[in-house]
Amino acid sequence: HCARSTTAARPAPAEEGAVDVQKLATLSPEDDVLARSLRRRVEELSQGARSAGRRFIVRTMRGFLNVHSDPRDPYETGNVVAQLAEGEVVTGLEERGEWLRHDRGGWSVRFHGGFE
Repeated sequence: HCARSTTAARPAPAEEGAVDVQKLATLSPEDDVLARSLRRRVEELSQGARSAGRRFIVRTMRGFLNVHSDPRDPYETGNVVAQLAEGEVVTGLEERGEWLRHDRGGWSVRFHGGFE
């Protein structure tokens, strides 16, 4: 006689933080939007980490660089909170596209018109 096991195969317990792929396939449209937004934010944060602690020297054609309260439009003046002079040094805190958040209280364009 062959011995038969009465124990059914059970899936291994899920690790903490593990993602159930089948559940992901059934996301509602709202959850899908949220998931895409979270992935985009994770990418932004990982890019921003590259500038954290790096120092940058201000180089411009105009002799100054605007500091904005938020990274929207480099030509917008309603959100300018300060200016950086040519040659000033700032420490980067975060990058978002062409923008750099720095230790001088806001965001400045990192690349513009051939200048970095």
